[in-house]
Amino acid sequence: MKIACVALFACAAFAQTAQTPSEPKPASVEGKVVNSVTGELIRKAELTLTTSLMPEGFEAMAKQLGLASDDMDDVPAAKGPKKTFTATTDTGGKFKFERVDPGDYYLTVKHAGFMDETYKPTGKDSSEGRLHLTAGRDLSEVEFRLVPQGAVSGKVVDEDGDPVPNAMVTANKFSFATGHRKLQPADTGMTNDRGEFRLGKLPGGSYYLNAEILGIDAMGGAPPPAPKDGAPETGYVSTYFPGTTDVQMAQAIEVKPAGDVGGFVIHLQKSRVVRVKGTLAGADGKPLKSAQIMLMSAARPGSMRMTMVNNPEGKFEMANVPPGSYMAMTMQMAGASPTISMQALIVPSENMTDVKLGAAAEGSLQGKVNVAGDGKVALKGIGIMLAGDEDSPVMPAMGTVAESGAFTLTKVALAPHQLSVSRVPPGAYLKSVLWNGRDILGQTLDLSAGTSGDLQVILGTDGGSCDASVTHDDKPVSDATVVLLPEDPSRRYPETTHSQSTDDKGHTAFKDVPPGDYLAFAWEKVEQGAWFDPPFLKAAANDATKVTIGPKESQHVEVKVIPASK
Repeated sequence: MKIACVALFACAAFAQTAQTPSEPKPASVEGKVVNSVTGELIRKAELTLTTSLMPEGFEAMAKQLGLASDDMDDVPAAKGPKKTFTATTDTGGKFKFERVDPGDYYLTVKHAGFMDETYKPTGKDSSEGRLHLTAGRDLSEVEFRLVPQGAVSGKVVDEDGDPVPNAMVTANKFSFATGHRKLQPADTGMTNDRGEFRLGKLPGGSYYLNAEILGIDAMGGAPPPAPKDGAPETGYVSTYFPGTTDVQMAQAIEVKPAGDVGGFVIHLQKSRVVRVKGTLAGADGKPLKSAQIMLMSAARPGSMRMTMVNNPEGKFEMANVPPGSYMAMTMQMAGASPTISMQALIVPSENMTDVKLGAAAEGSLQGKVNVAGDGKVALKGIGIMLAGDEDSPVMPAMGTVAESGAFTLTKVALAPHQLSVSRVPPGAYLKSVLWNGRDILGQTLDLSAGTSGDLQVILGTDGGSCDASVTHDDKPVSDATVVLLPEDPSRRYPETTHSQSTDDKGHTAFKDVPPGDYLAFAWEKVEQGAWFDPPFLKAAANDATKVTIGPKESQHVEVKVIPASK
């Protein structure tokens, strides 16, 4: 009897052990890092395999700014606890990650003197742009081809040819990522005591150099006195190489990967500057007796003007401010963390004497997402964001759509905005955005006069699909950028344009495409948004393939790739 009981317990224990799930077998990833120009293997490159690209402390900062967790769903974060693995290439430029938990990861690499790179998986290895690692998967032959950074150097001098120390120099590049031609800073640096500068973190391309003297008064000292005769004041202002305040007259500088060009002299120019006077007030309307004010143009890092305010009535004065569009940030220390408010400020070519900063005018905006036609899609969880346009760099307002389609945006700055919609559900596309009955899709939503109005976001459900195959000499081209651009130029903006990369078979597929006539392009290598540049697109006109996509219609298009050398 005792033997039978022991045997019974043993069988039960064995059965329980057999039913206990075992730990999934870890995966591994290995490959190499090479110089894309010389082909040389790169040692000491630092690689990171992570489930989230969200910077450390980002969640805490977002909470301080009043952003809900749902508002950050578009940030590449981990689904669950963040996991990160690191590796460094050996003397032969090779790396290996061992014992990696199965999951979806971003694989990045960086090395001094090269542009940072994120691995772009394709086919079965891809999961929404991330590297999909299954249990026991041994992924090998991953290759990173790092692009060497270029550099530009020179000197900043004043009207007498004397060196200007501590000037901020910026290498700017025109971008069309927003659908409009916009000058964006690519790298910045300060001049030394000899007025010399060197910017060494530039990808190959065409740049416009800009120099400007920062206006920082961190101690809150009194500004220089105004002219007694009331004459207009002048001062050194933002100047483009070789010596102009108009970017349209600036000279472009070509920088090649790994190239190092120098000898550029920027001659600072003088122009009209003004004084900005006013008062600081808190949300309760009472004066802010102690705070910090910073004025800055989003397009010009060197435009920063900063001062400390220590005044019982909250009064402030800033001198030597060039006319233009600024973001005005007021920061007041309140306990362990500061209270920050931002608002747009347009500085005219005349002195300002009654500016009120500190408590930006805000409102609440209600709207609704509706579905056109009889299609059925889940509306809950769609993201709505209002962000200041190029001339109104204000804090964004974000919200999440309820199941009924209703949404509310709070703390909306009274300024012009760009509205964007994220997490549009499968089977739907953004058809139109109606403000007081007028379609403003791809246009500015001007809330300067207030947030009272009828806002409707319309989704369409009759979208079609388009499969594209990209070839060169009848061979498939992988990692080419395919763009579906509306044939009607008046409808060409980011919300109506579709772009994707081809897989290793030269194929890509577009879903939920609004019905209409399109031009299909495929570039071997192209800058993001360059297709919004009319001259660039005109040069590629003969390489376009026309395609018409009807409601719920499937189309296939064959596209010849435009070589990088063309």
